[in-house]
Amino acid sequence: MARNSMPAIDADGHILERRQDIARYLAPDWKGRHDGALWPGGQPWDTELQGKLSFPGYTRDLSPAGQVELWHSLLDKHDMETAILFPTGSGNIAKLQEPGFAAAVCRAANIHFAKDYTTKRLKPVGVLPMRDVKESVAELKRIAKLGLPGVEIVTDGLPVGLGDPIYDPVYKEAEKLGLAICIHGTRHWSHEWGAAKLRTFSEVHCYAFPAGIMLNFTSVLANGVPVKFPKLRMAFLEVGATWLPYYLARLDEHWEKRGESEMPLLRKKPSDVFRASKIVVSLEAEEPLLAETIDYVGAEHLIYASDIPHWDGEFPGNLDHLRALDTIDRGDKEKILYKNSKAFFRV
Repeated sequence: MARNSMPAIDADGHILERRQDIARYLAPDWKGRHDGALWPGGQPWDTELQGKLSFPGYTRDLSPAGQVELWHSLLDKHDMETAILFPTGSGNIAKLQEPGFAAAVCRAANIHFAKDYTTKRLKPVGVLPMRDVKESVAELKRIAKLGLPGVEIVTDGLPVGLGDPIYDPVYKEAEKLGLAICIHGTRHWSHEWGAAKLRTFSEVHCYAFPAGIMLNFTSVLANGVPVKFPKLRMAFLEVGATWLPYYLARLDEHWEKRGESEMPLLRKKPSDVFRASKIVVSLEAEEPLLAETIDYVGAEHLIYASDIPHWDGEFPGNLDHLRALDTIDRGDKEKILYKNSKAFFRV
């Protein structure tokens, strides 16, 4: 890639964090556990088809220093300024039923991310023990001191949708501290929205990510989170973006007929609430209706993500494709590839 190519920020890359590295930062009261489990497991799917779909050179036994080195080489080779790094397993810490243990593991994970993955160009996000709102607020304060730009919240394992008022203290504190709330798709416990009826990983993965995101997007919009917290920066990640016109129109229809009773905080239709909000959504570069989606919601709500090193990522083809795409004007591409993420994550 030529050095004069359009600049980019990766808004959703990943690390493959190792449990033993997190465990080194556990408080002494919790170090006596011998099974090594720091979060619940899921179905033992063959996600990478016995290695056929793995990202070249990025293995699960790679040390944090090795991952940092690999990430820096990828940024240099493909003209990316910064990468926002999301954990691959640690979002599931929130599913732990022991409040004290969940808080301790979150704290250890966040220290690990800050100390072992943060560089001038690599910015990992933290995790929260979301079953415990009070402790999540306290952890946000620690995350801010660690210098992490935001937090990842996965879509499953919680008692209610993420727009429920029980989470208002978390959003209030994140807004106050200037931390981004990043809601990330997953298939981990997708039996919660019916994926247990499916037989193959392809079916589960295809269905579960958008199902979990739409459930929580519905909750956030219908309960007026952007209205209550107008400066809160919130992202919905890893399901693409071209569902937005369809789904916002569907929410608008329900608001028109039932909004006064069931969406009382919304004084305008959900699609307009979204347009006025600081919500962003990561796109897939080859989605067929990107131009129409930009026309509907505005380019300022879309961001680029590589998904390195996950099996379904399209990098570097997705970055090359988006840079070359002629159905989106240059100004909008600059927003999507660079400006939106720079402002959203404050990097």
